[in-house]
Amino acid sequence: LYICMNKKGKLIAKSNGKGKDCVFTEIVLENNYTALQNAKYEGWYMAFTRKGRPRKGSKTRQHQREVHFMKRLPRGHHTTEQSLRFEFLN
Repeated sequence: LYICMNKKGKLIAKSNGKGKDCVFTEIVLENNYTALQNAKYEGWYMAFTRKGRPRKGSKTRQHQREVHFMKRLPRGHHTTEQSLRFEFLN
């Protein structure tokens, strides 16, 4: 199943995700969170309330907390030591 957005901004599931309503553009925000903007309905974002319920895309804006997502590595996936090192610039 694919997560899609209908014309009212409601998140729905579809078995065929080939339409633009099922495509979300990943936007990295200034605060390093990620927002997912719908390709068909520009300015509408995937969002969930604190209780985990989906919000209508038509009621979302990029600055809202419900729109901000954080990437996590899958369970059992370890980062290499090299990626944990900081590089200092003079």
